[in-house]
Amino acid sequence: MPQENQGPKPVTIIVNTRPHVWEAKEITYKQVVELAYPGQPPNDQDTYTVRYSRGHDGHGTGSLTDGHDVRVKKGMVFDVYRTSRS
Repeated sequence: MPQENQGPKPVTIIVNTRPHVWEAKEITYKQVVELAYPGQPPNDQDTYTVRYSRGHDGHGTGSLTDGHDVRVKKGMVFDVYRTSRS
């Protein structure tokens, strides 16, 4: 009996040097920020810079901005930097 489409296969991504299992094909800017800073909701004083590497062909490195997403792959690395205005 053929298997039903089970959806995307979980992959391990790295966010700020910590591994995370991700089960979707794509990840949004807000999801990456939440993985980097869990339980710390963004406020008006904070800005985040999200950079990634080891992505898919043609999009191996880049930046992710609010409102956008990127297709993930096993071993993809995200670096998230928070800057607070005083």
